[in-house]
Amino acid sequence: MLVPHPLDRPRSSLRLEDEPLGEGGQGVVTRVLGNEKLVYKEYLQNAGRPFAPALAELVEFGRGLPSADSRSLFEQSAWPLARVVHKGAVTGFLMREIPPEFTGPIGGKNRPVELQYLLYKPNHTWQSLHLPDGPGRVEIATAAVRFIDFLHSHRFVLGDISFRNLLWSQTRPYRIFMLDCDGVRRHGGEPVLPQAQTPEWDDPHLPKTGLDLDTDRYKIALLVGRVLSRNAYVRPGQKLELVEGVDSHVADAVTRLFDRAAAPHGLRPTAREWLQALSGRKWIAVKPPPVRVQQATPTNLAPLVTTSQQRIWRPISLPGQAQAPSASPKRAVPPAAPARPRPKVKSVPKPSSASASGPQPTSLRNQPGKSTQPSPPQARTPLPARNTAPVARPKLGAQVVASAAFVEQRATLGARARFTDEEVARLIDLLIEKGGRRPVAELARLLGKLPDRIVMELGGVCRLLNLDDEQVLELRDDDQTLQLNIPLLKEQFLGVTS
Repeated sequence: MLVPHPLDRPRSSLRLEDEPLGEGGQGVVTRVLGNEKLVYKEYLQNAGRPFAPALAELVEFGRGLPSADSRSLFEQSAWPLARVVHKGAVTGFLMREIPPEFTGPIGGKNRPVELQYLLYKPNHTWQSLHLPDGPGRVEIATAAVRFIDFLHSHRFVLGDISFRNLLWSQTRPYRIFMLDCDGVRRHGGEPVLPQAQTPEWDDPHLPKTGLDLDTDRYKIALLVGRVLSRNAYVRPGQKLELVEGVDSHVADAVTRLFDRAAAPHGLRPTAREWLQALSGRKWIAVKPPPVRVQQATPTNLAPLVTTSQQRIWRPISLPGQAQAPSASPKRAVPPAAPARPRPKVKSVPKPSSASASGPQPTSLRNQPGKSTQPSPPQARTPLPARNTAPVARPKLGAQVVASAAFVEQRATLGARARFTDEEVARLIDLLIEKGGRRPVAELARLLGKLPDRIVMELGGVCRLLNLDDEQVLELRDDDQTLQLNIPLLKEQFLGVTS
């Protein structure tokens, strides 16, 4: 039985144009008459029965963001606005129509400007398009990766990232528009329909468990590498030859990450790493200040579902009008235009070279008030041998939890990070013992944590250590592995660079 959602729209209430705009493998898209500038995607019968709760979750996510963030999400994607229902079943959903800036003259008609037109040399079919230069391609790739990074930060798996479901504008500032957003699913959740893969955009190391965040990361490498090289078939592990005009620092960083993306499942660079590479920065070059903005107190969101007696129909509108309050503070959606440089803020003082890696033990010699001159030779009673072994330096974990940046993070997050300071320090040291990477099940055993709760608790530790959303600590491999970026940890909390 279908559980109703307040934004559900009856199929019979839609006034549709006679001819559809297009048809894909899962549905037919038709324009909705009126001033809302919406289109309706109706699922084909052979596509299978859509999983209604997953589609309701996508609708609720877009509407639960703060109004400015919600507007930005819809400006960059055809995100589901409302389910469409008929006789107790979901038949499709409403979404925003593709904005005119993402269409252009192709084959004698005005068509969506897909990513594929950046991957081949232009021919007579799309010779009228204004193709970007090298820096423009970097802008387009950056906008796409920033949008994917936002979805990944909310644990969404895109599944199908390819040259067909990503559009780009032809003028600066370059923007992107994502299609097929009903194919997105929560990590660990069910999709609306089985997630598909586009030929030549598949992951050669696809795990038996199916598409996940790391298969998305492999496809990010395909997206960036192919856009910047104008090569529709190059893959990680092959030589990457970038187009002219790409900044040398960006080219070096992108090439290194592209090579790393050839690694087995679970070891691919994240979207955040790609953003840093596309900016020309090294992985640990960012020094965000430890100052944290106090998060707003979350407000209660209206129930996701209602009974038929309580059902209230709400008009569908693009963001900019009244929105549902956010259920919890969420990270802001990245703006469509490139972000402005962040102002410099005073950071944690960098220790001197003598104490760069943490507090130094006080010398046992040359202390004030103690004579350093040797006594003249004379007969004397031998004193007991003094212990001259060096005082043990605190391990890195203890140095981190004692740092000013960590103390401020702890004060900001409070009890939401369920690990004690001692447990955080031990966790850091356990990861360092294995080079920064360890199975979650092994960590649960070593820390005496319940296996069925440690993933949730580790998520709190990630928020505690990830200053300014930099990925110091990250759950990977479908939450089976915990990875620590040791150089970035030292830089963020101790001011140590290498």
